[in-house]
Amino acid sequence: MDKLETKKKFWQQKWLPWAVIVALALIIGGLGWRLSATQEQQKSMEEEMQVQNEAIESLRKQLGKNKKDEDTGVIHEADPVITNNVVSERLNSLQELVTSEYIYTNAGKYENNNQATVLLWELNVPFTEKSFLVAYDGRIRAGVDLSKAKITINEDNQTIAVILPKSTIISHETFEDSLAVLDEKSNVFNPISISDFNEFVGTQKTNMEITAIERGVLTNASADAKQIVQSYLSLIPGMDKYTLIIMVM
Repeated sequence: MDKLETKKKFWQQKWLPWAVIVALALIIGGLGWRLSATQEQQKSMEEEMQVQNEAIESLRKQLGKNKKDEDTGVIHEADPVITNNVVSERLNSLQELVTSEYIYTNAGKYENNNQATVLLWELNVPFTEKSFLVAYDGRIRAGVDLSKAKITINEDNQTIAVILPKSTIISHETFEDSLAVLDEKSNVFNPISISDFNEFVGTQKTNMEITAIERGVLTNASADAKQIVQSYLSLIPGMDKYTLIIMVM
């Protein structure tokens, strides 16, 4: 009976409900804190795993790109830089660019007399006439001197302008094996000499150059030079990013 009464008195104490409530609150608070800590830890682990997954995915893509490049044999290089020196070196490799030829056959007559001055007049001396008719083949070459080209590069507009000099006659030759002298008349007082031939051919060459120019040899040379330079410079690596302008002035 004493034990029962003691037990009954214990449960009848006024502070006991409060003690139970405090104990339950402590237990619940401890469980809540532990649950919160567990959630924070789980969130931190998820974030770390996400970072790791992103790194792994980035590595996988890079490896896949490298593997593709190896399979296709692609080598990635830095974009080439085009400067005035690069363009100038390319042009200088062509030097004098011969782009047009004028081949001709010419025939002309040479005549000469000894002369005497009489009262300030130049008169032909009788019986000193000499002459010959000569025919020959020749070739005139025209082109441009690319060492005189002017180059302007505008990076803002991505343009490269090349101004070529006007075409000129580069060379003029006569073919000696084609030379034929006809109807030669010489004179003991005024014999035909080698200098007569050289003088006559020199004069005829000047006349033939004038004729070639009139027939468009220089115009054709400039047009052809412009086209050749355009095609040649277009082969420079990186030129596809520029607008290439070729002018003749």
